[in-house]
Amino acid sequence: MSEEQDRERLNKLGDRLSAIQQQEADKERAEEAATESSRGAGIGMRIGIELIAATLAGVALGWFIDTKLNTKPIFMLAFSVLGFTAGVMDVLRILKGLDSAVGYGRAVRDKKAEADAAKGFRDDDDD
Repeated sequence: MSEEQDRERLNKLGDRLSAIQQQEADKERAEEAATESSRGAGIGMRIGIELIAATLAGVALGWFIDTKLNTKPIFMLAFSVLGFTAGVMDVLRILKGLDSAVGYGRAVRDKKAEADAAKGFRDDDDD
C-alpha cells in the first residue's frame, strides 16, 4: 500500500509542478507582450522627438545666421526646411532599422550582410 501512496503523492506533485510551470509560462507571455508594447511606444516617442529636435535645430541655426547677417526670414526658412528634411531622414533610418550602427554606410552594409546571410551565402567570385 505504501507504494500506491507514493505513486499518488508523486502524481499529485507532478500535477502541481505542471500547474506551476503553466503559470510561469503565462507570466512570461504577459511580460513579453508588455515589453513589446512599451518598445513600440519608445520607438514612437523617439521618432517624434528626433523630428521635432531636427526641425528646431534648423530653425535656431537659421535664426542665428539671420540675426548675424541682418537677413531676417531667408536663412530661417531655408534651415527649417533642411532641419525638417534631416528629421524625416532620421525617422526613415529608424524605421528601416539602420540606426544601431555607427555611420549610415556601415549600417547599410550590416543590414545587407544580414539579408545575405538569411538567404544563404553564395560565392560568385572566380578565386
